[in-house]
Amino acid sequence: MKLVKMSLAAIVAAGALTSVASATPLEEAIKNVDVSGFARYRYDSKTTKAALNDETVDKSEASHRFTSYVDFKAALDDNFYGILGLRYDSKDISGSSEGQTNVGVYDEGTEDFGQTFNVRQFLLGYKAGNTTIQAGRQVVGTFFTDDMVGTGLKVLNSDITGLTLAAVAFDDLQNDPDIGSKDLGTYNHNLYGVAAIGSYDPVSFQVWYAVLSDVTDLYAVELAANFDVTSDLSLGLKGQYGGSSIDSAFTKVAKAEAVDADDADFWAIEASAEGFGVDFSAGYIDFSADKDKTSVISYEDAGSFIKPGEDLLDYTLFNGENKYWFVTAGYSFLEKFRVGVDYISGKNKTRNGVVDSEVEASEIVYRASYDYSKKLNFQAWYSSIDRDSNKNDVDHFRFQAKYSF
Repeated sequence: MKLVKMSLAAIVAAGALTSVASATPLEEAIKNVDVSGFARYRYDSKTTKAALNDETVDKSEASHRFTSYVDFKAALDDNFYGILGLRYDSKDISGSSEGQTNVGVYDEGTEDFGQTFNVRQFLLGYKAGNTTIQAGRQVVGTFFTDDMVGTGLKVLNSDITGLTLAAVAFDDLQNDPDIGSKDLGTYNHNLYGVAAIGSYDPVSFQVWYAVLSDVTDLYAVELAANFDVTSDLSLGLKGQYGGSSIDSAFTKVAKAEAVDADDADFWAIEASAEGFGVDFSAGYIDFSADKDKTSVISYEDAGSFIKPGEDLLDYTLFNGENKYWFVTAGYSFLEKFRVGVDYISGKNKTRNGVVDSEVEASEIVYRASYDYSKKLNFQAWYSSIDRDSNKNDVDHFRFQAKYSF
């Protein structure tokens, strides 16, 4: 047998030719790929009245934030598909202030992904009939979360007309800044959940149950009805009930951090009307634990719970009893413009030892938006929170431009 020696360059060349010969032409590779996502710019300016030595001091901060999500969904073979989601998120400090950034220098991103550019989703999906299974890094997508990402499994089934059954299991969760309990390490626990979601015109409903291992059980029920009174007028009514059951193991962890955690309940009702360019809603919200306890209702952000306003209400970590009423109103004109206002008012009751305290608080939000096209939207809002303690008042302005594709 005669051995043939090949140089390193020849081996590399041979490998490259083999790869090219078996490669898929670019035109064929991308024709079955769906691309979706958005590019968004935000400017935020916030002023908070903070307590310092029995005086109130204004603390102001402003920033420019650049965010883009791009998801590529490709059919792989038969019933399989893959999703690759890329994310860019960067924040630059606005104005002359100490610690100002220089256009992305030392910028590690804004939501604890570790860097400004990263792979947000990476999953394999399988769809057979009315059943879909997704495995990998993906948006958690429960009633108790907003846009946080985790690594795990999601199963959806819609064999019954009008009804979707869901199950999720995640063993790695993003340390998302919208998790109010993140400082207690709750993202280091597994999340499991099941749900039934139905829609039978004019009624829809959701029933959810989730377990955050060794932290809490979360549950929620929503019932909504929408009626078209005329071709120009519709009425709606929505009710929600939810709660948390804190695990004893987490109670011990919380006490070590000087947090006395316990169970809580949530209920809310909202009536709405829309017609002739006008939209209106009014309702009542109660999310409460014992006056001397801390608890949670939504795990990340507000999830799918009713939440008017912008900054006042926080369901992810709260103290005592919280009872609020709200109204919202808006007017749309020229098919592209909308102006509106939200108003929320209520009380927070807590107890320190044997001393009860009560703080009244309200938030008013002024809104304006302009839909340049179906894909490009501009909006601005100004929120002002007033507390009767004359401390922790907040003024927050945001301008946003968003292009969706």
